[in-house]
Formats: sequence, structure tokens, C-alpha cells
Amino acid sequence: MTTTFIILAITIVLFVSGKIRPDIVAITSMMALSMTGILTVNETFSGFSNSSIILIAGLFIVGEAMSRTGLTSWLGNKIIVLSKNNSNKLLVLIIIGSAILSAFMSNTGTVASLMPVIIAASWRLKTPASKMLIPLSFAAATGGLLTLTGTPTNIVTNQAMIDAGIPEFGFFEFAYIGVPLLLLTVIYMRYLGTKLLPSNKSRRVEDIDESIQSIEDSYQLFQGFWRVRIRPNSSAVGKTMKELKLGSLMGVTIIKMISKEDITTSFLKKVGFKKSDLDEFPDLNRQMNVGDELIVNCSENRIHRFIDKYNVAATKLADVDGEFIKQNVLSDEIGMCELIIAPKSSYKGRHINTGRFGKKYNLQVIAVSRYNKRIRGREFDLREGDVILVRAKWEDIKAIQEESRDFLIIGSPEELSKEVGTITRKGIISILAMVFMVCMFIWGPYSSSITVMLTAFIMIAAGCINMNQSYRSINWNVIIIMAGMIPMGVALQKTGGAKFIADSMILLVGEKHPTYFLAGIFLITSFLSQVMSNTATAILMAPIVLVASLELGYSPHPFMMALAVSASTAFLTPFGTPTNTMVMNAGNYKFTDYLKSGAILLLMFFIVSIVLIPIIWPYS
Repeated sequence: MTTTFIILAITIVLFVSGKIRPDIVAITSMMALSMTGILTVNETFSGFSNSSIILIAGLFIVGEAMSRTGLTSWLGNKIIVLSKNNSNKLLVLIIIGSAILSAFMSNTGTVASLMPVIIAASWRLKTPASKMLIPLSFAAATGGLLTLTGTPTNIVTNQAMIDAGIPEFGFFEFAYIGVPLLLLTVIYMRYLGTKLLPSNKSRRVEDIDESIQSIEDSYQLFQGFWRVRIRPNSSAVGKTMKELKLGSLMGVTIIKMISKEDITTSFLKKVGFKKSDLDEFPDLNRQMNVGDELIVNCSENRIHRFIDKYNVAATKLADVDGEFIKQNVLSDEIGMCELIIAPKSSYKGRHINTGRFGKKYNLQVIAVSRYNKRIRGREFDLREGDVILVRAKWEDIKAIQEESRDFLIIGSPEELSKEVGTITRKGIISILAMVFMVCMFIWGPYSSSITVMLTAFIMIAAGCINMNQSYRSINWNVIIIMAGMIPMGVALQKTGGAKFIADSMILLVGEKHPTYFLAGIFLITSFLSQVMSNTATAILMAPIVLVASLELGYSPHPFMMALAVSASTAFLTPFGTPTNTMVMNAGNYKFTDYLKSGAILLLMFFIVSIVLIPIIWPYS
């Protein structure tokens, strides 16, 4: 037991110091327990086989799928609209909106998705973003207390009870204390918290609307959009887009094909699906049929050549603006970016045909700019510094960004892909999948981990997120910390360390009212969460709290709930939780900004929790 405590003390010191990455600290702790003979090989790696690890990994995938299908961006835009240019309303809606999202996806994912939208909205309202970003982070932490899957600490707490054979918390049971705390956060931030926050200037984050406007200013993108209809006597009938060679021979870019066919199931009709419209990027092998319509981009001369050659009808679209671009040119799958010819590019000095160039990289060339002026034509001798505006699937843009040394890509395609701001068909699938997941949690026959993985599988199979994006979406830092620290909990129980600490706590509060014990758990856990991973804190404290509450003869439920709540109160430091760190640079915050705004909120959380938890979950 002494060796276990020495390793535990060193682990906590390393976590607090912050000089070594927390995931490395967790793995080092795990290996030290094995090398000293405290744990067997199976016990050492028990964290990696724990169902909670699978559950949290699945939740990261589910949350990323929700973000990629436009749900978070849509909610962010709705928040801005509902605020009606009122900064106080915006603040309240930010807190409520981010809390709701955090209840079903990771806190980190919520803040990452909403932060660009909120910064852009703050600029429009001439309100410092620093007044909004710490409330966003705190609200995401509070929103995690609304559901079982809202934060890893809830899952850790619940799993510890399951392992001990104690009835677990229900999926929405956390909301009994989470909702009052959320309302408290709204009131505090609205009337006091923001007054304690600085009015810092922050770096302006370009959102998708500004990106579209910038492209329009450079390329006159809104000009030259046409709706083309395939007539019954058109020579294009029965031919594929590839055979028509519209891009390479005529310089006509097909943005979207709207098929006349409407072969759907009754269910798909209800959610707006068309079998022929599942892929928004034109399929070159798709045949043209009578009545099909195309949205194309080209000059007036080229559309006339298209009409004369294939006998089609064409109407110029006059109402093209940013909303048109977002609805027809961009989506969660399709995006635009600018490719700059790099100094050592193999394309420098080469003659290209825009159609063949696009075919090679699976993209569409919309325009070419040289010295900040658009140059017309479909064939060019490229020079260093030329900028090519292209449209392609986000994944193909990302592949060019990562693999090609010929081009420099302006902007952040991976982030802008989440800001389209409309709920797509896949967004509807992701919402239905989330409803399915919640229903299965409440009434389903399967374990939580199986339910989450099944939901993730549905989203992957439906194309809401692909496998590469799924792997990237998982926060491996959290996974490794959990897997590395679970063996410490095993060691504390195996060596009697947990019982020793529990007995020591009992000596201090044994004859006193159980509320003293509840308060002690809250304060200790909250303190540790300010300086080390809240997930690791929950893993360390869970077995101690369980043993102590059972030996005192009390129900573990109020004490485990206090543990879950206090582990989510990392309000005092910028490194207590990843979301605090994320908003620090964007809001130009100092360490003291967290301390000033978070201390009062933490005290209020403590008082409300100590009062309400024993009422909701009695000691006996």
C-alpha cells in the first residue's frame, strides 16, 4: 500500500505541475504499478478493455458527426437570429444553446463548433468576444451535467457504481441537479459574471459568410449562374456528363444536377430525400434525361454555345447571393477554397486546361486570379502566385492540403466545412440517430457502450462522417488518460489504499452529519479538478467515495452525484479543462480572469449542490 501511495503522490504532483503531458503521466503511472508488482498484466491494461473507454470514444464520433452535418452551426446561427442584435440575449442564448449541445456531444466539440460563430456575432454587435467566451466554456461544462453522456466524469462515476453492484443513475437523472445549476449559471453570467470579465480585443475569426463575400469581391462569383433544362429533343439526352465534356471543351461548370426522377420510399420523402440527389457533387457517369435540370456556372458566351450545341433551355439566375451559395454551391460535403501556385510547384509555367486539371484532382475550377484580378478563359499558362478558386469535396480539399506540395491552400477547409449553417439530409439522419440513442439509453435492452457504438455505426453507414474523420474526431488524450488512470483505481482497491483513505475520512466526519462528508467530497474533488484532469480526478475519487459511504451506512448516490458535479467545476484556472484553454487565446484572457469570474460561480455551485443533492438523493 505504501508503494501505491508513493506512485499516487508522484502522479498527482506531475499532473499539477503541468510540465509533462497528462496522458504521458497516466501511462507512466500505469507502468509503474505494473513494474513494482502491484498489478498483474491483465490489471495493468484493464483500462483499455473498460467499456467506458469504448463509450467515450463512440461519443466523440457521434458528436463530430453532429457537427459535420451542420447541426452545431445551424444552432449557432439560430442563436444569433434569436438574439435580435441584443448582446444580453445573445449571452443567455449562448449559455443555453451550448449547454444543450454539451449534454449530447463532447464539451470540447461544442466549444470548437460554436466559438467561431460567437466571435463573428460579437464583432457584428460590437461586443467584446471576451464577454462571451468564458461563459461559453462554463456553460459547456454545466451542460455536461444534464445527461449521463454529457461528460466523461459522469460516465466514470456511473461505471464505478455498476462495477460495485450499486443501481446506476438514469440517463437524465443528472439533470435533476444539472438544470438548477444551469439556471444559476444563466442568472449569474447575465447580471454579474460578465461584469467581472475584461473587455479585451480579440483576433477576428473569419466565418463562412465573410469567406463567401471575400471570394465574391475577388472573383465576382455571383455572376454567371444559370439554370439549364434538358429538352425532349435535346442531343444531350442519354449522354453522360463525361461524354458531354462540358468542362474541358466548353468551360461550363456543373454545380448541381436536379433529376426529374423521384424514386423514393415513403420515409425518405418525409425527410426530403431523393434517391438521385444523395451526392451533391456531379457524377460524371450520370446520364442526362428529359426534364433534368442543371445549375451551372459560366460566361454568357459559353452558355450560348451550350444551348446551340445541345438544344437545351437556359435561364440566368438573378437572385444569387451568399445564401444561394451556401444552399447550392456549398454543403457539409462540398466546399470551395483557393489554391495558390507554390514557388516550387511543378505546375509553374505549365499550360493547363481547367476541365482536365479538375478531373485529375476531383475538383471543379471556378475561376483563376492573377495579381488580384480575375483572368478569363479555360486554358492558362500558370505562374507562381496564381490563385485558382476550386470547388470540391471537403475531404479532397483536405487531401490536397496534406499531400500536395504544388499548392498552398488559403483558409481552414476542415473548420469551414462545419459552418455551412443549414441542416442537410445527413443532418436529419444525425438528429434521428441521436433520438434513437437517447431512447435506447432510457428503454433499450443494450448497455450504454453498445448503444453509443451502434449510433456511431449508423452515422458512419449513413455517410454523416467517414472512417478517417471518425478516427480524427476521437480525443485520444482523454482516452489515454482514462485508460492509464483506471489501473490506479484498481491498485487502490487491491492494496487497501482506498479503504485506508476512506477510513481516514470517516474518522474526521464519522460522528458528524453526512452533509459534512458531502461537503468534503465536493471541495476535495473540485480542488483537484482545477489543477489536473477532471476525468483522472473522478477515477481516483470514485472508489474512495464508494467505500466511505458504504462503511458509514449511507446510500452512495448523493455522494457519487456530488463527485460528478464537483469534477465539472474547473472554473478557476485556464488549464482545468480543455474548453477553458481553448477560449483563452481567442478572448485574450489572463489567469486572474478565470479566478475572478469562476470563484463566485464555484461557491454558488457548492451551496446549491449541498442543499439540493441530499433532497433529491437522500442519505438513507
